[in-house]
Amino acid sequence: MVSIVMEDDCLAPETYIVIKYNGRNPFAAYCNLKKFLREIWEVEAKDYWEREFRWDNSEDPHGFFVKAYVVKGLDRFTKVIIEVVMQGVQPSDQTKPGSVEIKIGGVLRTEFGGGNVLEDARNPFFRAITWFYVRYFYWKQRRFYLREWCYNRIQRLKRAFQELLNITPGT
Repeated sequence: MVSIVMEDDCLAPETYIVIKYNGRNPFAAYCNLKKFLREIWEVEAKDYWEREFRWDNSEDPHGFFVKAYVVKGLDRFTKVIIEVVMQGVQPSDQTKPGSVEIKIGGVLRTEFGGGNVLEDARNPFFRAITWFYVRYFYWKQRRFYLREWCYNRIQRLKRAFQELLNITPGT
């Protein structure tokens, strides 16, 4: 069955917030990533996963790359999907400087129907009811989700990484 899907970028018109760090122990950002995402989005361990983790042990400094996601269901129709991409180098000697670039982004995804014939998006009656519901009842709720569960929490994650890495805000 076909469903109606609405998807908004959390940081529109931008796609990602980028944090760049050069200094001691950049791998600490990765070590705290799971804790930060689980605390800020209030999810269980099953809602966090890493799609990619690469560690290059063949040379010094060691390169690393991570793509991590968290999915938080907000109601029966809507969920927020947050993506964090980290790429950096970590020297074997912890006193030597390394670097990391952290990209944080996300989308708010709302999906209606698709479960049976009556909820098929090709059904004009279902489309009309969905349009009416979204336009007059659900629009403010989606704006709240975009502001609180997307934008504000991504800003909290950014501040958490800045505090961890001792980066002054605004840089």
